[in-house]
Amino acid sequence: MLTITILILLVLACFGLVWVLSLAEIALGYISYRQAEDIVATRPKNPALIVVSHLQEHLFALQFWRAFFQTGVALCVTMLIDFFTDNLWLTMLCASLAMLMVAGLHLLFTPRDLASRHESLVVRLTARLVRTLRQILGPIPGRVVASTDDDDTEDEELDEIHDRHFREFISRAEDADIIDPSEADMIQSVVELDDTLVRSVMVPRIDVIWIETGTTLEDALSLFIRSGYSRIPLTGESPDDILGIVYLKDVVRAIHRTKMDTSARVDHIARSISFVPESKTVWSLLQEMQRDSTHVALVIDEYGGTAGVVTLEDLIEEVVGDISDEYDVDDRDDVTPVAPGEFLVTGSMSVSDFTETFDLSMDDNDDVDTVRGLFAKHLGRIPIESSTVEIENLRLEVESLEPRRNRVDQIRVWVTERDRRGTDQDPSETETDVETGAETESATSSEAS
Repeated sequence: MLTITILILLVLACFGLVWVLSLAEIALGYISYRQAEDIVATRPKNPALIVVSHLQEHLFALQFWRAFFQTGVALCVTMLIDFFTDNLWLTMLCASLAMLMVAGLHLLFTPRDLASRHESLVVRLTARLVRTLRQILGPIPGRVVASTDDDDTEDEELDEIHDRHFREFISRAEDADIIDPSEADMIQSVVELDDTLVRSVMVPRIDVIWIETGTTLEDALSLFIRSGYSRIPLTGESPDDILGIVYLKDVVRAIHRTKMDTSARVDHIARSISFVPESKTVWSLLQEMQRDSTHVALVIDEYGGTAGVVTLEDLIEEVVGDISDEYDVDDRDDVTPVAPGEFLVTGSMSVSDFTETFDLSMDDNDDVDTVRGLFAKHLGRIPIESSTVEIENLRLEVESLEPRRNRVDQIRVWVTERDRRGTDQDPSETETDVETGAETESATSSEAS
């Protein structure tokens, strides 16, 4: 009877140690170096700072001893069962169930929320135990960590832990109404800058306007005015051959201040442009632009070709969100009738809605999603203001560009005389009227018969 009592006490003791060690491991994943310093400042003999300074070694020791005590629980339970039965298979089955039960209880009763919210208190109370268990193992944890992780890997893991701790802190502050949700989103965006790649924020190559080498100052100025851009890359034989970048202010200065001939080539005033890989992080590029005082960079893909262009505004919008402009227009209809046979269409209207509205029979537009993309495909280049194309019985002209992105904002559409089909109405209304007329004609035919 005494043996059974001792085994039960051992089971409870081992399970309690597993619970405490799990609590300490979770808390060490959230505590910061500054918090450990604060603990030592109030309790100089507390080894919390040593534990945090050699975090990987102590985490290894915690995991080892947790597995050790879990095995102890299973072993003691097996010995208890053996007192009541001589069946070996039944004993093994019960031992397996006991191990599953220990694992389940460990997951069920480990208070993760307590350890993550009160990490400083938990570490202060368990630091001496964690340090002692680490010392019992001697040099083993240090050698294991040294053989599996180099310094860079350990630093990355520590940074990940600190980032997770910081995100949790921001979430708590938002839940407690200490900061506004918009402020929390902005802070989280700043934290994520180091994980966001340039390719996800750049203006893709298909939306970029280029100035070809040999272009005159007069033509360049006209392109700047029509496109709305203040900086345009200068290309050689193709968009993959980037020679530099031309600034609108340099063109204006060359024409009006230095009295340079407007027929002079724009190549003479082109500036150098920074090249960045599309795999570069937004945070590192933002630091680079700040250091070099640049506002635009050319993004290249893994093969060295041009992938797109990224500006300082693109990076800032990644933090604060889209920057609204006084000329932005929201909640507009995709199609607005202007006059009989004349309509204004938004550039963001889907191709499927556009073809259905204007009864077009195009089937080869799977590679474009919007009307602005369809316009660019038929034009063969990036459209600017007043660019014109004809698609079946429609004539399309760029009405306006978006103020900052300089993408096609609105397109004016004319239906040609040969197939206007009642263009004094909205195209969607015309389609409804045609269907109604067909139904009426069918009903009349039925009465006549």
